[in-house]
Amino acid sequence: MRDSLRLGTVAGVPVAIHWSVLVIAVLLAWGLADGVLPQTAPGHAAATYWLAGAVGALLLLLSLLAHELAHSVVARRCGVEVEGLTLWLFGGVATLGGESPTPRADFRIAAVGPATSLALGLGFVLMAFGLDGLGAGNVVVSVAVWLGTINLVLGVFNLLPGAPLDGGRILRAVLWKRGGDRDRAAAAATNAGQVVGYALVALGVVSVIAGDSVGGLWMVLIGWFVTAAARAEHDATVSQHVLQGVTVGDVMSSDVRTGSADLSIDAFVHGQVLGGRHSAYPVVGVDGTVVGLVTLAQLRGVPPRERVTRRVREVAVPLAHVATAAPGDPLAELLPRVTAESGRRALVFDGGRLVGIVTPADVSRTLETRQLLGRPEPTGR
Repeated sequence: MRDSLRLGTVAGVPVAIHWSVLVIAVLLAWGLADGVLPQTAPGHAAATYWLAGAVGALLLLLSLLAHELAHSVVARRCGVEVEGLTLWLFGGVATLGGESPTPRADFRIAAVGPATSLALGLGFVLMAFGLDGLGAGNVVVSVAVWLGTINLVLGVFNLLPGAPLDGGRILRAVLWKRGGDRDRAAAAATNAGQVVGYALVALGVVSVIAGDSVGGLWMVLIGWFVTAAARAEHDATVSQHVLQGVTVGDVMSSDVRTGSADLSIDAFVHGQVLGGRHSAYPVVGVDGTVVGLVTLAQLRGVPPRERVTRRVREVAVPLAHVATAAPGDPLAELLPRVTAESGRRALVFDGGRLVGIVTPADVSRTLETRQLLGRPEPTGR
């Protein structure tokens, strides 16, 4: 995810944090300090509430991290590569480098997340009872109760049977096991996810009408996100199904034009871009090896007055952040690894030599051709 800060590695999994986490952290701390704690633990100074609110918000973010780490650890045990996880506005997302090999693995990877949240929720609730029995301050007990409640709600919410929620993954695993067709199961789970999303939006609207404007608007926002994510996942499922049997070499553009990463942006534009027809260029170092990829959008983002002094290397996406493949690799396995950061493009290497590039236009053309020739889409029924 772009605009994320790498924090380090936990249990062998790279962990990053998106800037939007700061927004949700402030909102959580504010909600605790200004709303929850003054009602459940009255009689304390504002500074006490804000300190407790900050600690509570941090512990909740760590709970979300534990949820995603559980997914990642089990995925690795099931033989699925984990590229990393990122905390952001709506919680966390683990980026997997492949699909679950079996329905059982799919079920285990999906179920462990809600199980972790439910276990944490129960643990915080029991902790609250224990702290209360030991005579701990009511602020500490209230924070523990709040953490327990939120984790329990998150655990139950994630079990709703619709992708991209964990409950949708569980539904996919069950249908995959029952019918033996992963694509049909995935399509059914994403269809269910859209139903869940629309239902949340409707409930949010009802809540707003009933007077709960803040809670209702949050529910509408979450419902919109679930619906949009389910629709995007459905489209990805259809694409992967239609593109079965297609290799990267079948769709790649072999007419690749490279440029030096050490050129000024002005020289690069006038020497490589003008008069050409490409919208992305692999860039090479002094030894001729590919070191990254730069798109016209990235070049355009540099103010004209700075283009003479700034180098292409400064704005190019490093090769480590660009999806790569060999000509014989299945296209359907490459697509989930292609990111917006690289303009949805991938570079193709054969024995270390750059032989092609896969662009959104290449994929779209192949997808439409396959559909034209009658490759059926999974119905999810």
